[in-house]
Amino acid sequence: MYFDDHTQRWVGQLDLGRDYTGKRHRPKVSGRTRAEARIKLLDLRAKHEAGVDLSSRSWNFADLTAAWLERGLPADLFENARSNYERMLTLHVVPVLGDIKLLELKSDHVEAMLDEMAEQNLAASSMRHALNLTRRVLRFAMLRDLVIRNVAEPVQTRRGPKAQRFGLTVDQAKGLLAAAATDRLANMLTLCLLLGLRPGEASALTWPHVKTDGDRPTITIAASLRRTPLGELVLVPPKTFTSRRTLEIPPPVVDALNKQRKLQAADAATAGQAWSNIHDLVFSTEVGTPLDPSNVRRTYNRIAKEAGIVHLHPHMLRHAAASLLSAAGVPIEDISDTLGHRSVAVTAEIYRHPIAPIRSGHMIAMNQLFDAPPEPKKAQPKRAKPAPTKTKAQPTKPRRPKPDGGVSDNGDRQPPAPVAKARSTSINNASPTSWTEPS
Repeated sequence: MYFDDHTQRWVGQLDLGRDYTGKRHRPKVSGRTRAEARIKLLDLRAKHEAGVDLSSRSWNFADLTAAWLERGLPADLFENARSNYERMLTLHVVPVLGDIKLLELKSDHVEAMLDEMAEQNLAASSMRHALNLTRRVLRFAMLRDLVIRNVAEPVQTRRGPKAQRFGLTVDQAKGLLAAAATDRLANMLTLCLLLGLRPGEASALTWPHVKTDGDRPTITIAASLRRTPLGELVLVPPKTFTSRRTLEIPPPVVDALNKQRKLQAADAATAGQAWSNIHDLVFSTEVGTPLDPSNVRRTYNRIAKEAGIVHLHPHMLRHAAASLLSAAGVPIEDISDTLGHRSVAVTAEIYRHPIAPIRSGHMIAMNQLFDAPPEPKKAQPKRAKPAPTKTKAQPTKPRRPKPDGGVSDNGDRQPPAPVAKARSTSINNASPTSWTEPS
């Protein structure tokens, strides 16, 4: 430790020897007093002994974020996902945490970032996404021995407004199909609504994966249409492993595909040499090129307004399909398989929206716990008493009490009353005349 006359501060140095290049590494700390500088020096030595790489201690969170985006992401990550991560970090995380040194970063700084997002009235999902990315960036730093612990792990996400999602009623769905009947995208809208396809999946559907003949017509979802950061539209693998699926299609979808085949043949004849459908897409422009997602979104929104629906994003047809299937009584496991979700929880929490104000799905199951109450007894006509049978006279004996406490008129002993045979109390085996309801 020594006093620097130029800065008028106490300086402490930690000698770490030479690195693999032969360069001597001696990190410094400073303080206004000797005691302050000594405390910082002891803290620096403790971090070194804990395994922190002090050669990168000058890094701030912005430097770490750039390194994570370059070397910390999976090689097979979709370019859209990479762009989404970079946009979230650049807009909301780095402006708050970027200038803070990694060794000085605390949980309070991460909470301040979330508080600022909450003040901007951002959705809860956006704040949750920002926090998850911050945790991933700091985990990358821990693996590189740049920090001791992940200060974002104990931080809890904030509550915020949730984006309202809704399905369509059966009448709304019929009105939407009727409004789209004369549009070029009517057949594509039919597939998305009846099968719950993602917009990119419908745009990437190819004719080799369509089978409309036979007893069980099917389509296979094998690709998705994505826009690269450079603006090019390309076919990429589906979003998840379970997204690749083969679906049996109902007659309305078969009719829509047959109409689309005729429409595309007419487009190809009209375009002539300009026709260029190199991927053999089912849904394309008038010259065979892939559909622009922005144009699809505008077209769907226009059709929705004609059908009396305020707004319709292409992805909302997927939510509508899940809601309509659920309202029709389709098991949620089958709905999840149809939509290509990784788990049933995603289908239940995000995509299935109630379209009826009164829930009645529990009624049948609950009614099975109780038998129906028995019908009220009907008045039975009185039957004539049978004539008493003559019995042999018994010898006279002293009067004895009857089993019920009475005696006969002539002093003879009366035989005991016959014991009734036991009957089942089961409602199913009892008749109205032989069973009485217990009190």
